[in-house]
Amino acid sequence: MKTKVSDRKALLHLAVRILTLPPIVIGVTLLLMYAPAGLLTRRELLLCEVFLLVIPLAAYPLREIFHIGKDRRRGQRGTALVCSAVGYLCGFLWSMLTPCSWLHILFLSYVISIAALLLLNAGFGLRASGHACSTTAPAFLLTWKLHPLFVIPSVLLIAAVYRSSLKLSRHTLPQLLAGSAVSLLACVISIVVYGVR
Repeated sequence: MKTKVSDRKALLHLAVRILTLPPIVIGVTLLLMYAPAGLLTRRELLLCEVFLLVIPLAAYPLREIFHIGKDRRRGQRGTALVCSAVGYLCGFLWSMLTPCSWLHILFLSYVISIAALLLLNAGFGLRASGHACSTTAPAFLLTWKLHPLFVIPSVLLIAAVYRSSLKLSRHTLPQLLAGSAVSLLACVISIVVYGVR
C-alpha cells in the first residue's frame, strides 16, 4: 500500500516537472500577455512562441533523433540549453526590430539568464536549476505587467517546482535558489538597461 502511495506521489511530482518545462511556462505566460492583457499583437505572440517555446522544445525530439549525449537526461539538459540559447538569442535580435520595449526587456532577460546558466552549469558545474529560473522569470513578469495579485499563484507555482525537484532529487535547495536568483537578476538588469515601461 505504501509503495502505491509513494508511486502516485512520484508521478505527481514528475507531472509537475513536465508541466513546468521552461518552454511550456513561458508559452502560457505569453498567452496571458496576449489574451487578457493585450500586451502583444497576434504576430508578436506567434513569433515569441516560436523563439521561446518551439525552438527550445525542439531539444527533446532532437536529442532522441540524434542520440545526443551518453546519458539520456544529461543529453536532454545539454540540448535544451543549446536550443534555448538559440531561440532566446534569435528572439532578442528580432525584438530589436519591434517598437514594443517590454519585449526588449523580456528577451534580454532570457539571454542573460541562459548565458548565466551556461556559465554556472557548464563552466563551474554548479547545476543551477533551469526549471526554477524559467518559473521565476514569468512569475515576475506576470506580477509586474498584469497585476500584483499574480504573485499568489506565482509563488504557489514556484513552490510546486521546488517541491517536485527536491522530492525527485533533481536539484538541491541551493541549486533551485541559484536558478531563481539568476532569473531575478536578469530581469532587474534588463529593466535597468531599457527602463521601466
